[in-house]
Amino acid sequence: MTIPPARLSPEDIRAELLRLRQGSALGHPGAVTALSDPLRALLLVRTPPLSNAASETTRLVAALRRAIDALTPHERRYAAADFNLLGEHSWPSLTERQESLARVLGCSAKTVRRHAGQALDTLALLIADGSYVAGPPAPGSDAPASIVGTAPGDGTGRFFGITATSRVDVICSALPAADRARQRPSEPLYARYAGFADLDALFYVRVHLTQYFPAATIRDFHPGEYYNAEPDSLIVLGAPERNTAFAEFGPHLPYRFTPPPDPAIAFPGHGQVSLAPLWAPEGELLADLTVITRLTLSQGTTVILLGGCLTLGVLGAAKCLLNGERGRRNTAYLDDLAPGADLIAVTATRKVGGITDTPDLTAVEPLLLLTRGTAGGFTTRLDNTARYTGR
Repeated sequence: MTIPPARLSPEDIRAELLRLRQGSALGHPGAVTALSDPLRALLLVRTPPLSNAASETTRLVAALRRAIDALTPHERRYAAADFNLLGEHSWPSLTERQESLARVLGCSAKTVRRHAGQALDTLALLIADGSYVAGPPAPGSDAPASIVGTAPGDGTGRFFGITATSRVDVICSALPAADRARQRPSEPLYARYAGFADLDALFYVRVHLTQYFPAATIRDFHPGEYYNAEPDSLIVLGAPERNTAFAEFGPHLPYRFTPPPDPAIAFPGHGQVSLAPLWAPEGELLADLTVITRLTLSQGTTVILLGGCLTLGVLGAAKCLLNGERGRRNTAYLDDLAPGADLIAVTATRKVGGITDTPDLTAVEPLLLLTRGTAGGFTTRLDNTARYTGR
């Protein structure tokens, strides 16, 4: 017999949310463990389980994010800043976040606090009556989409920094010059994509982003033809030796790829971790390392690096984030661990019977997870590399 959670008034919930938004708030997801047992039970009973392996903390953060997403766009902006869910306003204290938002909006911090208080009132009401978990509207309903649930691309959009009308640039890796067939546009059999590497990943990303965001402007580039147009989201595929755009981020990253014939990835400053693809005795590739990196730039661009030691790992990164419901679970899992912040996740992508498997991070944790805030270097959050190396 399931015991229903204790009845909480909006005033009770508001008082707890006031405490939760202090300090780093959801910038440190573990802060939700300080919520009262009745409020935690209320949030959990109204949140669909992410997976059997999802922790209570992950589900609580997901429930709070879902409630904030149900606010109107005006109030959502203030609540998201208050609870430290916006990368551009990610500061260690509530006062700093509100002052940062005030600078962007061109108003006083007092005005921001007033609007934030109103948003908090609405948020407490939504949680109290459960309206943020309502089902889809009836045909002809005028209810706004933000109130009635999450569209398929919403969680994906949050992770990639993409909205309905965003500009998205994808830079794909390139084949070595000697391997590029018909590379001159003047030749009669010229094929632009003949010079691209990681084509499976490129087409996977293009097709799925177009499905999720049909009104967005999505362009793809060879590294040598890219020009910086300050997109809302920049997606880079491959590895440094195959993609010069990837290599440009190298000085800002704590890992280094070793190219073939002995491909590997190493984290020199994080326990000297070194991982390499797995091969069958007959020489067949069994598993590659998939490396997902998210960086948020000060001008608002979200950079997503989808990397791998070999092409299998790059395709695995694309499928991990974009493969239907599993992709949505994975992006939610990562975003809950590092809301709007920089992160690096390493997992294994396996090939079984010629089929590329899709990692499920909610069922099997990443081999390695690093995060960082607005300043400082990356910090190791999870280290399960012994599972892969067998040490």
